Amino acid sequence: MIAVCKQHKSPGRPHWQPALVIGVALALQASAQADTISHTVEPGDNLYKLAAHYMGNPHAWREIQKLNRIRNAHYLTPGTNLLIPKVSSTVTASFVHGEVSLIDAAGNTIKAISHGDQLAEGDIVRTSENSYLSLEFSDKSIARILSNTRIRLDRIKEGGLVPQGQRVIYLEQGDIDVSVTPAPKRNPNHFRVITPQAVAAVRGTRFSVGTSNISTTSVTQGQVEMKQAKPAKRAPGALLQAGQGIAASNNGLGEVQTLLAAPDLSQLPTHLPEPELLQFDWPALDGSSEYQYRIAQDANMEQVLWNAASNTAEAVLPSLQDGEYLLAVRALDMHGIAGYEAQHRFKIASHPSSPWLLAPQQGQIVGSNSRLLCTPIAGAQSYHLQIASDQAFQQVVADADQLQECQYSLASLPAGQYYWRVASITTDSASGIAQHGPYSQPANVTLDEDGATARSTSGLAYWNSTQQGIQYVAQVSRSPQFESLVAEQVLDNPQIDLQSLPAGRYYVRLATRIKQYTGPFSDARILEVEQVNDAIDRTWFDKPKS
Repeated sequence: MIAVCKQHKSPGRPHWQPALVIGVALALQASAQADTISHTVEPGDNLYKLAAHYMGNPHAWREIQKLNRIRNAHYLTPGTNLLIPKVSSTVTASFVHGEVSLIDAAGNTIKAISHGDQLAEGDIVRTSENSYLSLEFSDKSIARILSNTRIRLDRIKEGGLVPQGQRVIYLEQGDIDVSVTPAPKRNPNHFRVITPQAVAAVRGTRFSVGTSNISTTSVTQGQVEMKQAKPAKRAPGALLQAGQGIAASNNGLGEVQTLLAAPDLSQLPTHLPEPELLQFDWPALDGSSEYQYRIAQDANMEQVLWNAASNTAEAVLPSLQDGEYLLAVRALDMHGIAGYEAQHRFKIASHPSSPWLLAPQQGQIVGSNSRLLCTPIAGAQSYHLQIASDQAFQQVVADADQLQECQYSLASLPAGQYYWRVASITTDSASGIAQHGPYSQPANVTLDEDGATARSTSGLAYWNSTQQGIQYVAQVSRSPQFESLVAEQVLDNPQIDLQSLPAGRYYVRLATRIKQYTGPFSDARILEVEQVNDAIDRTWFDKPKS
């Protein structure tokens, strides 16, 4: 029961004012409790220890004393409850790619993490295959969480009561790469990464940590102080300088190692026109056991779109959207310690997509009355077709750059063996500038006066590929916008057959698939299907879309 003192009413004063005052007081108390942590005092507790544990700053013990109106700061009664200021902060998910989840201690997914989400002290995060997360702290330090990794944000304490801040990540499995903003000399170890085997503490540096059965740390900038996770008495630590790394097991820290040099990426291509796959090969490094590679959109490697590992000196993945990218590669030594990273810039320009080929067939012998036929591209204004006597197109014998239809007569050429390729030309809607797409892979044709006339088959097209053992995802629609699909299927060969579909015009787009990963779709090619005999066996396009 709340007792309210009897008061004389004064003019204009509402009679319910005392209840309002009490309500405001209760609200302020609830607000204060919302910004605090409750702790039950145990034997041996003191304000100094509690401030260090909960607030990350033992010198903030007076804040606990003031909040709880403790008269004797040297004695705490066991069993009593104390309110302790909550000083934990949050970190921002500044970039997310793939499947990144907030999970509970048992590994159950709580929710998917999205760009801009705030993560708090105690949160557990998991990244899946080819997934990535960038975490940005209040001091602009960045933790890059690579694929197949699980971390816990052990301590994220920042603010006025913790002027130097405390940032502690527990790496349960996987790999992280960290850029730490320098801290004052009085707080050299404000950022730590803890694994089951070791603790890496830093002031201002660039380093990476990985853990599985062992944990590894490599330093490319600054210094990192290494200790065992559960040090025995007089267990020696190690101070890693830039260019050094170390492996740790349950038996302790290993020997300090010199990092492997950065791989040589100087011979990799810088311009990739319409790649079915992104395939990069570089010279192997002596002493390497594995290579980690990433592809990002930014120079700081914080917007990572692909990250994986390979036992050989190569990276293979589906293509990406048109744009400029940065490939980063580093080698792991026989201890699993990551070496220096090499970077390589490259550009993809695959649009407008090149036409598919209708006739002649690859290597076909045809007469001079034949035409080269190819598929129109949705949105193309014209086509650029070239014929050469060599596959490298050093000896071009015909160059038609303003074809209004995707076809070309062979009547003017003498008998012989030729190669032909074709590209699409569109006009940029904003600038009005013509955009010339990449050429198709060359096709071979032999021209002979006794050859047959080349003819296309309704609904049938092909393209040449430089890759082996890849698959394609084909989508077919009646509309160039693909609002709905007539069919979708995976192709094992570089050809497509729509002959079983009802007569009419179809739009087909294609994407390359590697394992479970599918690249971006091409522009729509146009295929016309003529009326066919109903007795013809149906193909996979009649099957329901999966």
